[in-house]
Amino acid sequence: PARLQGGGGGSHKITKYADVKSMVAYRNIAGSKADRLVHEANEWYLFHGTHPENAKKIMSSDFRVGCAGANTGTLYGKGLYFAESITKADEYAKPDEKGNYAVLLCRVLGGHVLYTDELEPDPEVLVQQCISGPYDCVLGDREKARGTYREFVLFDSEDVYPEYVIEYKRKY
Repeated sequence: PARLQGGGGGSHKITKYADVKSMVAYRNIAGSKADRLVHEANEWYLFHGTHPENAKKIMSSDFRVGCAGANTGTLYGKGLYFAESITKADEYAKPDEKGNYAVLLCRVLGGHVLYTDELEPDPEVLVQQCISGPYDCVLGDREKARGTYREFVLFDSEDVYPEYVIEYKRKY
């Protein structure tokens, strides 16, 4: 594990997650540009599906944790949900009146990761471990538990920077 010096002078062990699929792909495409992220602190590019109007609001202001879970479930607690797969993020995207969808590509600082592959985790425990405990985010491994996708949940909008809006139409 990497060691980061904390503000109080102590050091903290962070388990590095180098297998985040969006980051593996990004490293293959971007080469040395991928080095601008702090891999030792679990900084990743992740996707967030939403409505195009909400994407514009998020880009102009910020994510609002208080709105979390309004349109979707909260399996891992009331937080900001991200995916390493754009296919998973697309499941959360909602169309506008013209049939356009939006997915945000965000820089996310994962920090200390609370990993779970439980089928039905206790969301209150996960949230408390991240808000009051030693963790910064939850990695819900639905890929291992159900054969679907991994989800990353953050509870502080300061750990997320939306860099790009990807707007698209679905073709079947």
